[in-house]
Amino acid sequence: MRYKLFAVIVFLFVFAGGAFAQEAKKDGWWIKANPQNQETGMMAFYVGTTGSSYTFWRVWSPGDPTDFDVPAEFRNGPTLFLLAQTTSGLKGRLCMMHKTRGVKYIEFDLEESYEAKQSEEDSKCK
Repeated sequence: MRYKLFAVIVFLFVFAGGAFAQEAKKDGWWIKANPQNQETGMMAFYVGTTGSSYTFWRVWSPGDPTDFDVPAEFRNGPTLFLLAQTTSGLKGRLCMMHKTRGVKYIEFDLEESYEAKQSEEDSKCK
């Protein structure tokens, strides 16, 4: 009986926690992928404060949540450096967002890097 209860509790934590993790907080920097406008499959991201100081962050695949926060240590910095990669050679498209505003629209093949400031705004990102 207690094993069944334990299994139910684990199941709830895994799936409820996953649902909460999918919501972007939008209290700083975050990324918005456009799955309807993707030619590429998976995209890998590196993030940091500058092009000389960044680290591997995550991989995004079609079907994953389209809005995702950057790690907490970079979320409220005045600038954000993002390196995006794909191995397919096909176009990846996304927006660097800060709070409720689109800061930089990104369209890339194999690998591109971008640095954006909170004060920037890009009308292609909504």
